[in-house]
Amino acid sequence: MNSQVMYHNVPTPPGNVSLAAAAPDGGLLYAGIRCINYISAPPASATEEQQQVVTMSTRINILALDVSPLWGRPGKPFAIVGDDLSVQVWDCDSGEALTGHKAHQHQHEARDVRSVHHTSSSVLMSYLANGNILSIDASDLVIYCVASNTYCRRPMFLSPRNHQLIILRCSPYNDNLFAVGTAMGNVMVCDLRKMSIVHKFQGHKAPICGLSWREITAVPDEIPKETGSKTDQWRSRNGEEKEKSKAKTPLLAKSRAAESDDPFDIYNFDHLESEFGAPTYARRKSSEDCGGGFVGLEKPANMVALDFVEACQSMKADLLALRHEDNSQHVEVTLKDCEPTKPAGPLSDAGSSTTHHDTSHSTEGSLEVIQYSSSSDDAVIVDGEAAKPKREVLHHIYHQAEVHAPETPLTRAEPLSNLQLLVTGSSETISSSSASTTRPDTLLVSIDGDEVMMIWNTNTGSHSGKNFNKSKAAGKYNNVYWLNDRSIVTLSRNQLFFWALEYEQKLLRYKISKDRSQSCHLQEIATIACHSSQQEIWLCSNNREIIRLNPLIGKTSACYGTLAFGVRAMVECPHDMNKIALGCSDRRVAFFDISKLSISRLPIDSVYVRSNVYSLAWSPDCLELAFGTYEGTVGIIDVERMKVKTFLRTPHKKEIYSLVWQDSNIYFIVNRVLGFFDLSKSKGDPIIVNSIPRPSYLSVRGNFLFVGTDDGMLQLHQRNSDNAKTWSPFIRQSALLARYVTDIAWNPLDTNKFAVVGNDKWVWVMEFQPEERNWRKLHAFKATAEKASITSMKWSNSLKHLLLTFHIEGTVCLWSTDEPEKPPLTITYHCPMWCGIFLPSDENIIMCSGKTVSVELIDIKNALAGGKKNICSKVDALLNVKWACKSVTQPYAPVLSAAEKKRQRRDQRKAVGKEHAELTNDSENPVKDTPAGETSVEDMLGALNLDQKPKPMISKECEKCKGLEPQQLSKNFLTPSRTCLYLAQKELNKSALDKLAIVLTEDAAKIDKAVLMSKLFSTKVMAKELIATELTNLKQSNTKDIAPLCLAMSTFKLREEVEQHMANKTLTEWHLSVAPSVSFTFWQDCCRAYAKQMEEKGYIMHAATYLVSVGMQTEAIDLFLANEYYKEALVHARICLPATDPMIKTIINRWLTQLEATGNFAAAALICVLDNEMLRGYSYLRKFRNCTPEITELMQQIKRIGQLGAVLDGCVSAESTLNGAATDHSA
Repeated sequence: MNSQVMYHNVPTPPGNVSLAAAAPDGGLLYAGIRCINYISAPPASATEEQQQVVTMSTRINILALDVSPLWGRPGKPFAIVGDDLSVQVWDCDSGEALTGHKAHQHQHEARDVRSVHHTSSSVLMSYLANGNILSIDASDLVIYCVASNTYCRRPMFLSPRNHQLIILRCSPYNDNLFAVGTAMGNVMVCDLRKMSIVHKFQGHKAPICGLSWREITAVPDEIPKETGSKTDQWRSRNGEEKEKSKAKTPLLAKSRAAESDDPFDIYNFDHLESEFGAPTYARRKSSEDCGGGFVGLEKPANMVALDFVEACQSMKADLLALRHEDNSQHVEVTLKDCEPTKPAGPLSDAGSSTTHHDTSHSTEGSLEVIQYSSSSDDAVIVDGEAAKPKREVLHHIYHQAEVHAPETPLTRAEPLSNLQLLVTGSSETISSSSASTTRPDTLLVSIDGDEVMMIWNTNTGSHSGKNFNKSKAAGKYNNVYWLNDRSIVTLSRNQLFFWALEYEQKLLRYKISKDRSQSCHLQEIATIACHSSQQEIWLCSNNREIIRLNPLIGKTSACYGTLAFGVRAMVECPHDMNKIALGCSDRRVAFFDISKLSISRLPIDSVYVRSNVYSLAWSPDCLELAFGTYEGTVGIIDVERMKVKTFLRTPHKKEIYSLVWQDSNIYFIVNRVLGFFDLSKSKGDPIIVNSIPRPSYLSVRGNFLFVGTDDGMLQLHQRNSDNAKTWSPFIRQSALLARYVTDIAWNPLDTNKFAVVGNDKWVWVMEFQPEERNWRKLHAFKATAEKASITSMKWSNSLKHLLLTFHIEGTVCLWSTDEPEKPPLTITYHCPMWCGIFLPSDENIIMCSGKTVSVELIDIKNALAGGKKNICSKVDALLNVKWACKSVTQPYAPVLSAAEKKRQRRDQRKAVGKEHAELTNDSENPVKDTPAGETSVEDMLGALNLDQKPKPMISKECEKCKGLEPQQLSKNFLTPSRTCLYLAQKELNKSALDKLAIVLTEDAAKIDKAVLMSKLFSTKVMAKELIATELTNLKQSNTKDIAPLCLAMSTFKLREEVEQHMANKTLTEWHLSVAPSVSFTFWQDCCRAYAKQMEEKGYIMHAATYLVSVGMQTEAIDLFLANEYYKEALVHARICLPATDPMIKTIINRWLTQLEATGNFAAAALICVLDNEMLRGYSYLRKFRNCTPEITELMQQIKRIGQLGAVLDGCVSAESTLNGAATDHSA
């Protein structure tokens, strides 16, 4: 295959939060699920650089993403915000995180990040124009300097109570400006240097969803041609003939019009109506009759009323004042440049802004004498024609007096001197002004949740355009981007809309209309991204495709399929090896067609299957594909229609790790149970094979069934001749691995050769002998990793000696059976690797997948040619992050107001005055103020001696704590009770006199009601009433004493008292001790109730003890077994049950399972040997990862005593002798 169309990575689908950014070079950065993807722009030709696709695992979810403006100078940096609120700077070239900071992590969140759920608006982040990073949360504003790796944190000047910020975009044209959008629909442009709001735009009624900046360059063609033509006609009628005969005037510099709020502005026509008047033809003719000394529209009746020299001198003073403020370079211009200049671009709306900036050829510090007004009221009639703007007329007057007057011979001397004075002053002033250059408008476009788009001028703070949403539908993920100066694209309702901008000169705003020249017919678009320097748009669609669109032609120029992390299964189609099926961890089955791969296309189609896929199997005709899921279901996909045909339920809702399709049967293993579906039957019930215990993997070869068991055994079964649906017991068994078998792979070229791997470090290559129904071992490869475990393997389709293994410790090994003594080629990853294959079109490329790798393609051709043994494909991206420290100098300090400065100065004066008062008091009263009983500092310094050894510190016990200890301990022990009649005792101690007064009244009813002590000196019935009253009081006070039981015994109501405690589950051992006084049966009932009560509280030993005391030994054993008290259960079973009772075996098996789960293989082997299960004890010893000589010796003894040589086939001795040194090489 051509290397130019080979991708190193397959990108992952976009995440739940749509985050994407376009790079300046035309590439795309977007966030997946705990990863970042970069796709470079497709090369223009095959001779250019190879297409680059990079997938970077972040291990955390991403809240924000932005591309650095310094992209490519050098490296390709970008920044993200993780869900742990850390800001990280990554580099696409290295695929690693370089620097970052954790300024937004608060103390309680840093302790337990997972307990706090953060959203995309928790921390907002964007790149500044100078390459620094601005991030904002609810309370702080952090400026991160990437170059110095430092940050400064300042309090947020936007109140979170009034402004809930949801989006941030920094200006790419100004280092200090940034824009934020709020949930209330406000857009605010802020200054980072001043820590204040520059402009606050209000117009949206829904939360802001998107912001985009654009600097609009000046285009002279936008000015209406009608206005320009009328201006030329007016100019030609007034002075064109005279100007042709004139010589060229000296060079002058352009000037800028004064500010509109200047009271001396000569262009402010609110106060010029009575001075210059309207330029009518008659008045102009009368002005010429006066000798031409007056230059203007109308000659005043009295020359005293208009002092033209004074007016010019006033104008000169104003221009001189502006010269001191605007100190810039001088640009010489000719007389032609002094002609009325047309506005070169869209002007800001002067009616909605307090500060006016000129948009013609000028900068902020320059002066320009030409400025147009859009108001129709400010117009005059010139020569009887249509109304002309006053500023056009004033412009002509100004230049006629300033430039043309010196060249025209004047008849009167006084006006001549005045004009000369004006020319001299004007020349001085204008020559000192700055040059006229283009100062473009910086526009900001915003879109809200109701799809309302508005354009703002950030130079003036004016509103420049609005597009209303005619539909009532509202989108959640709306966005907006500038395509160019006159085109905008928006994303709404998962569709693209293109808008054309047309500047309206009269309204000084943009008219927004649908752009018919650009189109996009795609639907279900999740997010978009485009850069201002590129004309094409990147689209992330909901059908898991990344598309590059050319809107001018409405077609896609590139399309890339995606795959999620953690592909668990990967199989080629037997009829077409270029079609590869992949079982994904995001509830999908994907199909990757290698034959359709190109520079601009990565063909991957997927089918949703409702659960994660763990295994795959093609049908014999390759028209269907079976898949096993995480939830224990087997599904069948129609490959032609790309739809799920049916679902089949297995008996367990567990993972299906093994799946085989042979003829009309689909075999599966789920939860250590083997079964199969017979597709020839209409009913889809599974058939379970109970004769094969604890299977973990299966492979069907004709009439033979190979089964790998959970304890590392390989068994051979044969189909019964009388019933094709049943299998015989194993006819061959070998102990190959210490733990469960994970894969059995057959060589496609040497059909009788197969390999077996599992959760162990061994790779067994074996040869099957079907005639003898036997196998023999050919090779044994060993990985020296301490906790090696192999998940799957794959043989080469063209070279029969090459074998790939994929390890859970993060390696991919290439073994060669022709050279078993050589170590394998190892490819290292940072995550567990699940599966892979040799690429069918080019077996020098390995296609593999892992836990945090979607699908990666590794070229091993150069490594094999150069004899390399290790390839490092990917490392941990967060391994070498240099976290930033807080900056000592914080340049972005907030600007203090006048009140804050005054308060600060007052506090400083108070502090200085307090120190001065203390010094004065010390000088006047030099008395030691050391308290009595304390040593002064001078004495302690004098007694300091370094030669003396420090005295040991004797800790003194606190007397209060010592006194509280008996009280605390007494709560846990029985204490003597002085009484059980608390109410009667209370009468004697507190109200004896009152009670005595009642008794002396000799009112029997009142005495019986108010004096409890009287019942003690009355009849038996009255004494019982006293006890009843005391019992009610004790129960209400919840007394933990024996007093209630004592009173109940005396009234012969013990049964009722104990039964009430049994119902409330508050029995105590006091109740059990007195229960036999009622009856023996009642005592048994109390013991059973108390045992149940103790069991619910977790006191298993207490509960079992009382069960045994009443003769319930079986129930006590069951209680011990249910709560994993295996030793106690076994000892009671040995004593109380017969020796042949199956309960004893059940207890032992449950005990062994628990020891195996906890990894105590030595104890499990000991119990097996004591129970005379030698083979099982041998298998437990084999599960040790590090087989020491001591363990090997014990295994040999078990094998000898148990006579296991025939069962184990001598595989232990073969392990140490097979292939010689090949078993010592590392994976």
